[in-house]
Amino acid sequence: MNYILITHEPTIKRCGLSQIISMLPAPVTVLMMETTAEMISAMQRQSFDLLILSKHLPGNDTSLMRMVREKYPATKMLLFSSREEKQVMVDGLFETADAYLSKHSTEEDIMLALSALVPGRPRIAPLRPAFTNPLEQLSAREIEVMNLLSQGLPLLKIAAQLKLQLTTVSTYKTRIFKKLEINSIVELLEKMNIYGARKFA
Repeated sequence: MNYILITHEPTIKRCGLSQIISMLPAPVTVLMMETTAEMISAMQRQSFDLLILSKHLPGNDTSLMRMVREKYPATKMLLFSSREEKQVMVDGLFETADAYLSKHSTEEDIMLALSALVPGRPRIAPLRPAFTNPLEQLSAREIEVMNLLSQGLPLLKIAAQLKLQLTTVSTYKTRIFKKLEINSIVELLEKMNIYGARKFA
């Protein structure tokens, strides 16, 4: 089980993040706080795998984040801000965080960042040899999504074609990229070319 602590204003942003987190393939428990004081108290009571907080939350400064980093080194930190990325590079807060997202980030951006920061399910000793072809790890639905991604279709069109929610398609894309250990459509095309994706069509 992964434990995530959200300390963010306003409440609607915390609830929105919680809904996106619920779509992660890893099992998670989410705790939401309104102030930095409540956040510190919660972290003293239990360990968290990920801390999500706002750059503009009252009391959030460089010393607070460094304290979290020093006392809870195993806790990853995801920082939200309304500032543009070009301004981020000169802000010490962002040097302490593990990842940064602006308030304009899409649901897909948030999902990808969370997937990178939240540990997956513990690996169980395999009952069969490891995959020789990484594409064989994909489910039937993931193969459908992979094929449509390889055609250059945007997620919205894929969702319409497969009659799925956009968030569901985004999750499938994240799982595909994670299983194939890739970060872009270009890498996906290379992987499909190398391992003969035609038989998966």
